[in-house]
Amino acid sequence: MHHPTTRPAPRLSIVIDNYNYEQFVARAIDSALEQTVSDLIEVIVVDDGSTDRSMAVINAYADRVRIIDKPNGGQASAYNAGFAAARGQLVLFLDADDWIYPDAAAEIIAAWTPGTSKVQFLLDMVDGAGDPLHRQVPRELHDTEAARLMRLCGAYGSPPGSGNAYDRDYLRQVMPLDASAWRTGADSVPILLAPAYGQIRSLRRALGAYRIHRPLDDEALVFNNYSGSLLSEFLRITAGKRAVAEGLDRLGAPRTEPLGLAPWEARTMVLCARFGGPQARAAMQPSPGAVVRHALHSVCRWPFIPLWRQLQMVVWMLGVTALPLPLAHRLARLHRRSAGQPDPSAHAAAARLAAMKLHG
Repeated sequence: MHHPTTRPAPRLSIVIDNYNYEQFVARAIDSALEQTVSDLIEVIVVDDGSTDRSMAVINAYADRVRIIDKPNGGQASAYNAGFAAARGQLVLFLDADDWIYPDAAAEIIAAWTPGTSKVQFLLDMVDGAGDPLHRQVPRELHDTEAARLMRLCGAYGSPPGSGNAYDRDYLRQVMPLDASAWRTGADSVPILLAPAYGQIRSLRRALGAYRIHRPLDDEALVFNNYSGSLLSEFLRITAGKRAVAEGLDRLGAPRTEPLGLAPWEARTMVLCARFGGPQARAAMQPSPGAVVRHALHSVCRWPFIPLWRQLQMVVWMLGVTALPLPLAHRLARLHRRSAGQPDPSAHAAAARLAAMKLHG
């Protein structure tokens, strides 16, 4: 009697990239080692030339993880080194200031099927101390619509780097990354190009924590951990558009020319045009005004916004662009509220995070 063979579970390589996060990296490593399917996991820690005590922390795990201690070269070079060493069918690049929950690997492995380029999941937002902010990222999580949105706007609803696990056959086609171009924000390339190479599968619950370790009451108009200036935000978005355009052209896949902007990118571009300073405005081609018009047009073309929300966004963007500076700045500060969505189970999330902090 013939019995159908069961497809063996794929292995997951968790690659932790670290640079000067001695205060955070142990939590990331512990979370990788505490997975419920530890027999299907390998953990690789890449230190990108840290100048703090990171290596002293990492070396304490030398008997349980593979350690790559390399000269500083930026995030893309750390990704490249970690991927070259990884042996799993699935690869998760975990930022050293984030962590994943014990069932994350099991959920990812169960969700993966051949033809899947990426499994993505929500992340609970936490502050620098690891305390819950009662929000989750991303606000929008796209899977079946991701390929269409990538061709239209070069972006789709995806978590930050730590919320994505990739099929290695996909990564082979887009890596190694250009280390000189992606010293920061290297997670953009595998995230943005994944829909062109396979299916995206979404797990619509939080399987990890995304740490915001900048001051929560600072005057920044954006709410993330990127290097700070609006100019850097502008450069990161435009570099992502180039990467998508080049990737789709290389595949001979159709795309909009020029690629549009996702709503969160459009808001950021308007902020850059008004508050980014002379360098940001000089970088905006052919002009800041043209960039704002492109942002407005993109919001109106994004297929998943109800009309009332489109109108709200357009009014906000026009206000930031045209109101007197003090009023425009007050309006612009509302942008930070758009980071993340309310956690539908905030009390449960708080308890879970508190318990994990105590355990760690």
